[in-house]
Amino acid sequence: MHRDRGVALIIAYKLIKGGLWLVFAVVLVATMRLGLSDRMIGFAAHLRHHSGAWSIKLAELVVRAATRRGLWIITVALVADGALSLLEGWALVHGHWWGPWLVVVATGSLLPFEVLALLRHPHAVRAAVFVANGAIVAYLAHKALRERRLRRLDPLDRLSV
Repeated sequence: MHRDRGVALIIAYKLIKGGLWLVFAVVLVATMRLGLSDRMIGFAAHLRHHSGAWSIKLAELVVRAATRRGLWIITVALVADGALSLLEGWALVHGHWWGPWLVVVATGSLLPFEVLALLRHPHAVRAAVFVANGAIVAYLAHKALRERRLRRLDPLDRLSV
């Protein structure tokens, strides 16, 4: 099956991201089973005693995430996002008509949250993620609409397009 370069890049991104998130979730569960979450909390407490603003911020982030509940929330989020990304990639690989729409809805629904995060805490990486996700949504929506129009045309009309 011939795919244009844009769809091939999106497929690679979705499959790699989904796989990585599932691997990270497994690693996180393994570290919790090994009791390393307690070490993370101790490390965060140690960082709090330093006077540098960056270390205090880092300590707050680690403490928030290093509670058992916080680690399980992160694990569930990683599994959910990883599984959805793999489903999106699979749907695009197999050329399902709904594949692009799944990516458009799933990715597009998170764009408002990305805007809020970017406005609250401007950062180049957040901006790049927002731009990349916006480009994916726009590209696949345009492509899916074009393919839908082509499917509705008569077979003889398709030859002239």
